[in-house]
Amino acid sequence: MTYSIPSKVLNNGISMPMVGLGVYDIPSRDTQCVVEEAIEEGYRSIDTAAMYRNEEGVGAAVRATGIPREDVFITTKICDPCFSEKETMRAVEKSIHRLGIEYVDLMLLHWPVGDPTVMWRTLEGLNMQGLFRAIGVSNFYPNTFPLIADNAKVMPVVNQCECSVLYQQRKLVEYLKPCNVALEAWSPLAEGKHGVATNPVLAKIGARYGKTAAQVALRFLVQNGIIIIPKTTHRERMRENIALFDFELSDSDMAEIRSLDTGHRASVWPPDALSYDPKKDNEL
Repeated sequence: MTYSIPSKVLNNGISMPMVGLGVYDIPSRDTQCVVEEAIEEGYRSIDTAAMYRNEEGVGAAVRATGIPREDVFITTKICDPCFSEKETMRAVEKSIHRLGIEYVDLMLLHWPVGDPTVMWRTLEGLNMQGLFRAIGVSNFYPNTFPLIADNAKVMPVVNQCECSVLYQQRKLVEYLKPCNVALEAWSPLAEGKHGVATNPVLAKIGARYGKTAAQVALRFLVQNGIIIIPKTTHRERMRENIALFDFELSDSDMAEIRSLDTGHRASVWPPDALSYDPKKDNEL
């Protein structure tokens, strides 16, 4: 059985699936097979990055499935600390070459390194040329997001940051609202840490709907309008992670889950995402 995944309309008018497959830390030799399986299960959004070293596998999988290119939403990210338009363009060209596709649906700055202002200005120009359908950022917080937003001709469509039921990012969501920038959650299951999949509150709620604790955790995010990209290499988990749209959490459920917010990150990476000083060299 395949599932239909709703989409979110971004601030430039394009639609992005609310659930995608993240391929972080999937070995390059396995990526094509994993992505092909995900597409067969109904996934239509794949999130990769230059740093993951598996862009080739993502592109190969899309070609191998034979589905129309326009039916798959591909995100990748620049990880190089670029300080010029030339360096930024070179990084973009490398990613597109590795993917083996004519355009990228969403190109992100992976984190605030190099000169984010110059990098963003370059992405804006390439976006206007049609090389991307949308551009955005990742791991930009209120201390760095103004480097992009203050002089942007094209506002980011998303900011991809760590977010889960344990780290709900409510302040960041509110911060991004005036710019109409969507939050996209990486590690939406808190990297499998701290017992999210066995959490008694989530399990109790899930039992009422015939769902797992993990499905409740993911449903909470999408019900709050947050795009998610859970990573898995297991087909049964792929199915579980998109079977989120045949139930709806009640107001009392949502309140219970909000109480799980610890305000602390599950990940230790990137190490200085919340304390980046744009005046200093950084080595993320």
